[in-house]
Amino acid sequence: MSQNVPITIEDQGFPAFRTDLNNSLSALLSINSGSSQPSTMVAYQLWYDTSANIIKQRNADNDAWINLFAVNQTADTASPSTIDIANDTTPQLGGNLDVNTKNIVFGDSGGASDDRLAFGAGTDLSIYHDGTNSNIVNATNELNIQGDGITLLSNSGGEEYITCDLNGAVTLYHNDVIKAATTATGLSITGTAVATTDTDTSNTGNVTLDFGTNQNFVLTLTGNVTLDNPTTEQVGQSGFIVFIQDGSGNRTVSLGTQYKTSGGVNTLSLSSSASAIDVVPYIVSAADSILLGTPQLNFS
Repeated sequence: MSQNVPITIEDQGFPAFRTDLNNSLSALLSINSGSSQPSTMVAYQLWYDTSANIIKQRNADNDAWINLFAVNQTADTASPSTIDIANDTTPQLGGNLDVNTKNIVFGDSGGASDDRLAFGAGTDLSIYHDGTNSNIVNATNELNIQGDGITLLSNSGGEEYITCDLNGAVTLYHNDVIKAATTATGLSITGTAVATTDTDTSNTGNVTLDFGTNQNFVLTLTGNVTLDNPTTEQVGQSGFIVFIQDGSGNRTVSLGTQYKTSGGVNTLSLSSSASAIDVVPYIVSAADSILLGTPQLNFS
């Protein structure tokens, strides 16, 4: 360890000159090593602080030291003390990033420009937490998740939501109990499958049934009704239509041309008594062809 300040060679005899020169060279070679700062300091001067094992450089204003490297003399290693990543707007890696058994920690994201893991041009895919929810957002085309087996689990991992097996079933769970699974020939349902039913308590005049939204219909007749041709039915769709007479009764139902009956007529023979309940099954056999079964009359 050596410090020789100031590093100047005075006019002097040779023995003193040699001593002064050797001390100055020693100070330069050891970068002014010592437990306290040199007594004379200049801008950009180097100093190895032996009390903290830090290599420092004097700043341009010559009024403070900048920590450059922390030195581990036992492990014979050094690590940068002040890498200003925060102000480097275009940092780049020269190789793979090894997290050294640590985490990369993101804060809660307040917008597209902060605390997000972003992929692709224009942030095509981003992963972030917004303070309440965790989000995976794909802004371009499809989000593909590939695997020979894929399982969607609860946070604890103790409850399955969806499982997908290569060359096998896609299985849906309710409360960790299997309710639906694909098979080689179709779909297996555990329990019941309930289709949407339209319950309409006031029907008179022209009525168009929405087969795209509903499978079944419960219609209270408050006047004579004509079922107009729908545009939302699908081939293979089936269900039922319940007709309920209001308190007056004697309401009739006429049919659009898409509704077919076994007798080829465009009306239904329904019960006429007040509050009578009739059930008519249907199946869509082809485009614009809704086959109506024989009305089951006068349920009470």
